[in-house]
Amino acid sequence: MADPKGVTERESYIIAQALYEFIRLEQSKPRDLRRWSDEQHAIAILHARFDNELATLVQSDVAAGCQPPDCGRKASIGG
Repeated sequence: MADPKGVTERESYIIAQALYEFIRLEQSKPRDLRRWSDEQHAIAILHARFDNELATLVQSDVAAGCQPPDCGRKASIGG
């Protein structure tokens, strides 16, 4: 979904992909090295702003036989 402030659909997808890969990277780290707050905020942003793109990214991972990162809703930003 394109942002009303001039962000194109392609730009939205690229931003969502960057957040998705950041989450994947954080979740691949040992628990004591993960940036939990950043990871949870990235997940919240994905759901709040890029839910359609997130669904596409997960479908792509599944189709490629890859395990998607855990992007389940756990908290909202500031909450």
